[in-house]
Amino acid sequence: MKCQKCGTDIPEGKFYCENCGTAIQMVPDYNPVDDIAIRTEDNTQAEKPDSEKPSDSEEAGALPFWHQWRHGIAAVVLMLLGILVFQASYHFVLEPQEVAAEAEEPVFLEKPQFSMAPGQYDYSLRLTISHAQRTEGVIYYTTDGTTPGAQSTIYNRPIEIGEGKTVLRAIFIRSDGIQSEEADGTYEITFDYPDEPVFSMEGGTYSGGFYVSLYAEEDCRIYYTTNGEEPGYDSKLYRGPIYISPGLTVLQAVSVDEYGGMSGIMEAIYNVSEVYAPPEENMESLPEEMTEIP
Repeated sequence: MKCQKCGTDIPEGKFYCENCGTAIQMVPDYNPVDDIAIRTEDNTQAEKPDSEKPSDSEEAGALPFWHQWRHGIAAVVLMLLGILVFQASYHFVLEPQEVAAEAEEPVFLEKPQFSMAPGQYDYSLRLTISHAQRTEGVIYYTTDGTTPGAQSTIYNRPIEIGEGKTVLRAIFIRSDGIQSEEADGTYEITFDYPDEPVFSMEGGTYSGGFYVSLYAEEDCRIYYTTNGEEPGYDSKLYRGPIYISPGLTVLQAVSVDEYGGMSGIMEAIYNVSEVYAPPEENMESLPEEMTEIP
C-alpha cells in the first residue's frame, strides 16, 4: 500500500506513513456522486436481459466494502445507542423510583395482645387488651368486625363479651402517629343454661295466704317477680320464702349460673280468697339436686 500523499510504500500492519506521518484512510470518504452512479448502474442492469446481468458475486465484488455492509453497520450502531439510552434511563429514572417506593413502605409497631385467646367458650368473658408501649399511645378497637382506626372506640376498661359471636379487632396508635399491626380474634360464647327454678307450691286457688320456697341448681341465683313482669338480672334476688297474700299473684322466676347463663322462666299463678295471718313456714324436703337459696 502506498501513501496517498507522498507515494511512499507503507508496510502491512502500519496505520500511518513513516515518511510524512499521514494516517492511512481505511474507509474511503463518502461521495454522493458514487450513490447516484451506483443507482444509475442498478437501473441499467435491471433493464438488461437476465443473460447480460452480472451475477450476485460479480455485483458484490464491484461495490465498495463499506457500501455493501452500510445497512448492517447502521443497525449495529442503532442497537448500541438503544442499549446506552436504556441504561441511562434505568439509572436515572427507574432506580430512583424503586428507592423511593422502598422508602415509602410503612413501618408498623407490634400488635396489641388479648388477655384470652380467640375460640369457643360456654361462659361470658371479661377481656383486656394490652400493648408494650401502652403509655405512649392509644388502643382503638371494634367488636363488629369492622376495621379499627382513630375514629373507633378507645380502649380504657375490660371488654364484656356475652353470648353469641363477637369479632374483636384492635390497633395501637402511638403519639407520633405510627400505627401497630392489627390484632383480631373471633369469640363464640354458647351458654350451658341452668334448669328452671322449682316452686314448693303449684299454682292454683287457695283459701288462705301461704309461703312459697324456690329452689335452683347449686351455684345458681334466683331472680323473681310477683306482678306478672318478666324476671331478669334486675329483678328481685331470692333470699328466702315468698309470702303469697290474698288476691291474685303471678309468680315468675329464673335461675342464673355463675357465668351469667339464664334459665327459662318458671311461672305459677296463685288465687288466694281468704285473708288470715301467715302461718309459720312449713319447709318441705328439697327436690333431688336442688338447694334452697339462702
